Order: sequence, then structure tokens, then C-alpha cells
Amino acid sequence: MGDVGIMGLHVPGMSWRDIRESCVLAEELGYSSLSMGESWGEDSLTSLAQLAAVTSRIRVGSSIIPVFARSPANVAMTALNMDRMSEGRFFLGLGTSGKLVIEDLHGQPFRKPLTRMREYIDIVRKASRGERLDHEGEFFRTQRFRLRIEPYRQDLPIYIASLSPASLYLTGELADGWLPIFLAPSRMEAAVAELKAGAEAAGRAFTDLTLSPQVSIYVTDDIGAARDRERPHIAFYIGGMGVFCHQYMHRIGFGSEADAIREAYMARERDRAAELVTDEMVDAMTIIGNPQQCRDQMKAYFDAGVDEVRLVFNEPDKASYLQALKAVAPHG
Repeated sequence: MGDVGIMGLHVPGMSWRDIRESCVLAEELGYSSLSMGESWGEDSLTSLAQLAAVTSRIRVGSSIIPVFARSPANVAMTALNMDRMSEGRFFLGLGTSGKLVIEDLHGQPFRKPLTRMREYIDIVRKASRGERLDHEGEFFRTQRFRLRIEPYRQDLPIYIASLSPASLYLTGELADGWLPIFLAPSRMEAAVAELKAGAEAAGRAFTDLTLSPQVSIYVTDDIGAARDRERPHIAFYIGGMGVFCHQYMHRIGFGSEADAIREAYMARERDRAAELVTDEMVDAMTIIGNPQQCRDQMKAYFDAGVDEVRLVFNEPDKASYLQALKAVAPHG
């Protein structure tokens, strides 16, 4: 069986002290990684720094940092420092986010996201190798500076959260790992083909790429109730987070459903949008069931070629969260 990590840690009723303690427990239970994203709440990096300080073996990483929110030099400084402080346990997860977040929250034009991603990675790679950050690009023109921090290692892992064919190709070409959302293990052939094409074009082996999807999990015997809790999450991404997820649903065979969901969501009928998310859609992209059923569904991801499943536990309180964490733990 592959690696199992934890993503998110947004649990009602849990203090930051509780979250830190749960991460220490996760390390003891054998989970492979702790990852946190950021949208318009807390930033991931200050949180991950604290989690790295109270653990010693488990990997910690961002899932994701939008490349429009910070300069690449700033992210390089942070990533190298995180890797040094964690003694080689940090991975840098990058993504483009979407037009609404980038333009309405960060106030930056959402222009040529893949060109920006390519330039971003070039600069971070140079920093990781201890080189001067000399770059002459469309977005960034940097020169003269070499960071005053010695890299803990020169091959800091960079993962990309990608869904579109062009971004998947770029991921295969440049990244060390892939951080997809809503990955359906029975419907991932097209995405893998783009990743492989990018890797081949760069003279790399596809097997050098770590596949690490973010997957919602509900450890429960009430399958129907769990599906109903996940439907609004899927609907939000299809209808409220730009076009990438909507287009992705078309590519994995849920096009007509996604069109109806997006239409309802754009009409501000969010409850109806959630109701239009079918059982088949939920079951294809979500882990639901008792502990053994959840383990069997995780195995389906690994059998499809996934290296690590980063679980997002959806529990209403601390006690339920810890119970679920223990129930499907690698060392449980």
C-alpha cells in the first residue's frame, strides 16, 4: 500500500494547540505527510512552520501556494528556510488558483498562469541549487542576488496542482510531484497521458513524478449522509472557483452534470447546484465508508498508480476527527 498523508486540518472546535497535538499523533500513527493550502483564510507557511517544529519525521508541505500571491524570490527564501528548519522534510506545492481569487483578493491580473508558473519554478530551482537568481522573463527580471541561506538540499521537491491539459504537461515536464483535487482513479488515463507527454519531452521518466491527490474522506456507516455533505464541496469548485474544475469534469466524463451544476451555481441557486452533484460523481472522487471500506478505496488509488493519498477528514468536532484519524491510520 502507498503512503497516506493528511491535508487540511480545518476542524470545528479545535484550537491551534489541538491541531498541533493531532499532527504529533498523526506522525505516531504513521501518516506520511501534513499539507495545508491557502485561499483567503490563514496562510499555510506559518502554520506549517509550527507543525514542523513539533514533529521530527513526517513530511510537511504547502498545498498550495498561489504563484500570483508572492514573488518567486520570497517563496524561495521561505521554502529553503522551511526545508532547513525541518531538516529536509518540506515540499513546495504551487498552483495558479483562479481568476476570482487572484484578481479580487490579491489584486493581480490573472494573465498567462502557465508562463508565470514556468518562470516561478526556474527561479526557485536556482535558489535551491545555491545559484544567482538571474532570470529574464515575461513576468520576472531578476539579477545579481544569490540568497544568503545555504540550501539544506539542492533538490527541494516542487509539486504542482494542475488539472488542465497544458498545466498537466507542464507538471510532467518540470515538477517533482502532482497535487490534483477530485482525482477519480477509474478516470485518470487522460491526465496521466499529459503528464507522461510532458515528462518525455523533458527527457524525464514518468516514474520520477510523485502522484499525491487530495481526497475527501468520510469514515462512517451512513453513506447517504456523507454523500450529502460532500455534494456542496464539489458544487462549489465546479460553479464558484473559476473554469478549471468545470472543464476538468468534462474531461473525466461528467460534462453534462457539471454544466447543470455550474448553471445553477451561477444563478445563485447553491442548494440546487449541490443537489445536482450525483452519487456517481461523489463516489468516483471521494472515500466513504467504514474503516475497511475506506482502506479498500484507498487501495484503488494506489492500484491506479497513485503514490500518496492526502486525506481531508470531514468531521464535525475534535473527538470525531481523532477517531477517524486513528481508524484509517497506516499503523492503526
